[in-house]
Amino acid sequence: MTLINKLIIIVLLFALNAAHACGTCYGDPNSSAVNGMNWAIISLLATTGGVLSGISFSIFNIAKKSKNSANKKDI
Repeated sequence: MTLINKLIIIVLLFALNAAHACGTCYGDPNSSAVNGMNWAIISLLATTGGVLSGISFSIFNIAKKSKNSANKKDI
């Protein structure tokens, strides 16, 4: 067995220990830690969705104003 194969096996063994599910998926569903994790996930999704919505709205507004400005110059 070569050194690279041994390193790959060692890395896989350590990675398997880190591959366990989090408390939200794996733990007690009524635990306070799981409830906190659920609210953290929901708030991060809401924050990300709000920021992405704001960016897309801004791009849409800029495109609309650019189109209106180009139409006014043609007249």
